[in-house]
Amino acid sequence: MNIKKYIGLAILIMSFLTSCNTSITSKAITQTKPAITKTIGPPKTQPNEISIGTYNIQTFGKAKREKENIITKLADIADDYDILAVQEIKDKEEKTATYFLEKINAKKENNYSMIVSPRTGRTAAKEQYAFYYNNQKIEYMNESYMYPDEKDKFEREPYIAYFKTKNGNFDFILVNVHTQPKNATQEINSLTDVIKYIQNKNPTEKDIIILGDLNADGHYYNEKNTKQPLEQEKYFWAIPDNFDTTTAKTSNTYDRIIFLRENTLEDYTKKSGIDKYYKRWTGINFKELSDHYPVWAKFYTNKDTD
Repeated sequence: MNIKKYIGLAILIMSFLTSCNTSITSKAITQTKPAITKTIGPPKTQPNEISIGTYNIQTFGKAKREKENIITKLADIADDYDILAVQEIKDKEEKTATYFLEKINAKKENNYSMIVSPRTGRTAAKEQYAFYYNNQKIEYMNESYMYPDEKDKFEREPYIAYFKTKNGNFDFILVNVHTQPKNATQEINSLTDVIKYIQNKNPTEKDIIILGDLNADGHYYNEKNTKQPLEQEKYFWAIPDNFDTTTAKTSNTYDRIIFLRENTLEDYTKKSGIDKYYKRWTGINFKELSDHYPVWAKFYTNKDTD
């Protein structure tokens, strides 16, 4: 074989090895999206699991709390969750959040606590956020605060709280959000700034979970635009686009649960749901409860590594 043939053969071999290496590298960095098991109904957890839910209770104030049949049903919904993030508490007297906790704990087997935000919003129609949590399974870590929205990007700045499970090792930070519909895209895109702020404030805690009424669908937000910050591959949406989270005739996924896949996907059971409670109750106008349904995701208590 002459030298030209040796050179030609060497080039072919190098080209083959390069193409193989490129293929292998490509496969190594490609991330799969694990299938989510979707449940229509409230969560049912195993001993090593917790349920985290979010519920926009439409215009939750004096008028709604004084309707006994309505507040009782809302309490029946709330105690299905180990932690429930609530949005749209509207009460100048600031009595509704506490009264709701009393109704949840009216069942003798329940032992729930609550943390609630200050009233927030640019207009007179201010709202509060709240977290209701089951003391038997969840411990509040005595740290909660409103995101310091110095550039005024949010109509209602997110409410942030730190929790851990009493059994197992899962600790996490929840970010309760209710975006302004007409400004939803900008506010959703700004949630990455909230995550960065939390990471700087709590550098050792990696499990940060965004949840709430993000208005992340319809003409408020284009969830198919992958150039948007929260649509990057590193974020995992545990409430995907095929969950219809409102009582309206249109199908929209406004309510979401989102986290960083690198840190929290190991803790996620791959099970999420939406509680369309009309399937288990009769004799009540469900739109009197809210124009949203609760959504939820389940997490393991014993697989955390941070």
